Amino acid sequence: MEDQLEEQFAGQRLLAMDPRTEKASRPCPACESSTARSVGTKNELEIVSCLECGTLYTPYSPWYSSARYYVDYHDHGGLSEPAFVRKRLEEITAGFSRYRQTNQLLDVGCGSGTLLEAARANGWTVNGVDVSPTAAQYVRSLGFEVFQGELQDAGFPAQQFDVITAGELLEHLFEPGLIIKEIARLLRPGGLFWTTTPHGHGLSARMLGLKWSVICPPEHLQLFSIAGLKNLLLRAGFREIRFNTEGGNPLEIWYGLKKSNRRSEHQQFDRVAAGYQLNETLTKSRYRKALKNTVNSFLNVSQLGDSLKVFSVR
Repeated sequence: MEDQLEEQFAGQRLLAMDPRTEKASRPCPACESSTARSVGTKNELEIVSCLECGTLYTPYSPWYSSARYYVDYHDHGGLSEPAFVRKRLEEITAGFSRYRQTNQLLDVGCGSGTLLEAARANGWTVNGVDVSPTAAQYVRSLGFEVFQGELQDAGFPAQQFDVITAGELLEHLFEPGLIIKEIARLLRPGGLFWTTTPHGHGLSARMLGLKWSVICPPEHLQLFSIAGLKNLLLRAGFREIRFNTEGGNPLEIWYGLKKSNRRSEHQQFDRVAAGYQLNETLTKSRYRKALKNTVNSFLNVSQLGDSLKVFSVR
């Protein structure tokens, strides 16, 4: 579940690049400002912070097309989701019922199809899009209609969908504004765009800086601030935008601070496995769920959560 590299979404024409060729540069992917300060280099790519909106991003294109990079993205254990993720997605998609008119839902970057299964269980007619052939083939085997390729190339008519979802996708795209504009075109007036993406100004980003495992170019090309992503959505034509900032992994913060002088060990931290383990632990009892909800409430009010959950109405 993570506009655009020429091939990843909505009309990108950024060709796969040879690392020996000159890198293409870009302004802030959120607000288009060209004023930024360098915060360092990671994985041989510079990271800067936009002086206008605070979004963290790499100003240079990676040397691959998304079709090359994500061709086997779901080949290595990426097609299974824990039970608690499935249950949570059922709760989330049940909440979309207030937007039901055409009964059509589209999941962009559908991955393992877990959200499509949850939406179908809640009565939605669903479609998926994913650039990965492996993912598309797998999700089709579950009985879903899936377009494999770029969103703009799928040929969906304007205003077809009540709801479009894109979980953990925008941070991967070299020109995220292109896919957001296409999503706005495909939503009917009053339809919902629901997306999640890492928060560039959350607690982990503030405490760990470049040691935070989520800052990982070229996999993640930007981490949005709230102001930056709101600007991007407003320019695409969305009119009602609500942000929740939730989640965080105290284990990584502890590990990152403790190992601050032992970089090679910190790089071995598995953020996905650790995040799953923490969430699963916090859902095993009523007390733990209450604790999780209390912490998330604080992170949301303080806008310090590591994840942005965004509800945008067309």
